[in-house]
Amino acid sequence: MSTVARSIGYVLHARPYRETSQLLELFTVSEGRMAAVLRGARNRGRHAAQPFRRMELAWSGRGQVQTLTQCDETGAMRLKGDRAICGLYVNELAMKLLPRQIQAPELFEAYERVLGQLADAGIPVELPLRQYELALLQWLGEGLEFLSSDTLDPSAHYLVEPQQTPRPAGAGEMDSPHCITGRALTALLCGQLEDREDRRQARRVLRLLLDHHLEGKPLVSRQLIARGRSDATS
Repeated sequence: MSTVARSIGYVLHARPYRETSQLLELFTVSEGRMAAVLRGARNRGRHAAQPFRRMELAWSGRGQVQTLTQCDETGAMRLKGDRAICGLYVNELAMKLLPRQIQAPELFEAYERVLGQLADAGIPVELPLRQYELALLQWLGEGLEFLSSDTLDPSAHYLVEPQQTPRPAGAGEMDSPHCITGRALTALLCGQLEDREDRRQARRVLRLLLDHHLEGKPLVSRQLIARGRSDATS
């Protein structure tokens, strides 16, 4: 039997469990992603565990699924409309790419940061999403953290492929979907994706890297985001 007291975490996904409980997927500081049961959750009404709320948690138990003994909200990110869908995308990536019970404190910080930025209507959603994707890929070992914006040639093209060190693109590789300009790659690494074309290239390359790790698993939130873009331009 083990108990962890006062660990901060967020709900990635919640679903009903038995008559009155919830089965939760959590992202916590101390344990990374984990599964837990919140008993009597339906009796808590609107105070039941929900995504985008910063929670103070404690749990006990053995095995893969713990039992929460404390689940108190300490703050909430107010995400609405398209920003809520982007938040679901952030959660879905964590659900499908993070193994359970492996500490990831730096990624947890990136997770909290992207939720806070999505909750700020004054910040366009594109940059925080790209920065979160970048942080997740770095945690997964893609090696992008070893790139230095100081050594990139803005006028050159680079090939960024899964599980390989990024390298200058050859003459016959310029049309590869993994190809990105040094300018766009520098803007991504520096968090300054202000140019529309740079954003487009960064989004494409990061998506290809994420797809490699997803191994064909679909993301429902991606479909919702694409539908929202289609509705906005129709």
